[in-house]
Amino acid sequence: MSALLAFDAVSLVLGGARLLDRIDLTVGPGERVGIVGDSGAGKGWLLKLAIGLAHPGSGSVRLMGQDLATTDADARRLLRARCGVAMQGGSLLGELSIEENMRLAIGTGGGRVARRIDRLLLEFGLEQAAATRADRLSIGEQRRAELARAFMRDPELLILDEPFEGAFARGEGLEAQVRRRIVPQGRALLLLTQDMVLAGRLCERLYRLERGRLLQQAAADTVPAATS
Repeated sequence: MSALLAFDAVSLVLGGARLLDRIDLTVGPGERVGIVGDSGAGKGWLLKLAIGLAHPGSGSVRLMGQDLATTDADARRLLRARCGVAMQGGSLLGELSIEENMRLAIGTGGGRVARRIDRLLLEFGLEQAAATRADRLSIGEQRRAELARAFMRDPELLILDEPFEGAFARGEGLEAQVRRRIVPQGRALLLLTQDMVLAGRLCERLYRLERGRLLQQAAADTVPAATS
């Protein structure tokens, strides 16, 4: 079965510096892949490249089997609609309520959509904030709203960039909620994070993004060292 997401020798140069250097990566159906890197390592650019919001300097990116460099804007939007995405820093429209942001993500109305929104807001602990403007939410609430929205279209592939950032009080429960929506349903996941231990809990295949290159990590590398 073909990969849902594939990077082939992808490089990216910004401001004269090589941020990504011949990245090769595939995420197949049902695979859970984690990429760990420090702040500024380029993880956010990997997300943008993966969904066609940016283009590599060289190499190719295929989403759902389609080369993003050869698809038009409408085709890229349709491909992105098959993904659930949560960006670090957020992408909610601040002047809209959580419910309005959720509706915007799916582009249709009706009772079935309303029930789906209600169910997701309840699962992510936001049922009391449905009518609240996104720019009036706490950082933790914004992260939960981003995650709830990511599941609106029953995505084949989740691409999550620091999904639990700022959600410390509910982080453990939020992680379990995301796991329940990914693992039993066999959804694919690309997790971008600074936290190797978190990546080890959620993902089966792990990489470290370092100096623009992807270095595969063994599962044992995610276990914290014993302290004396």
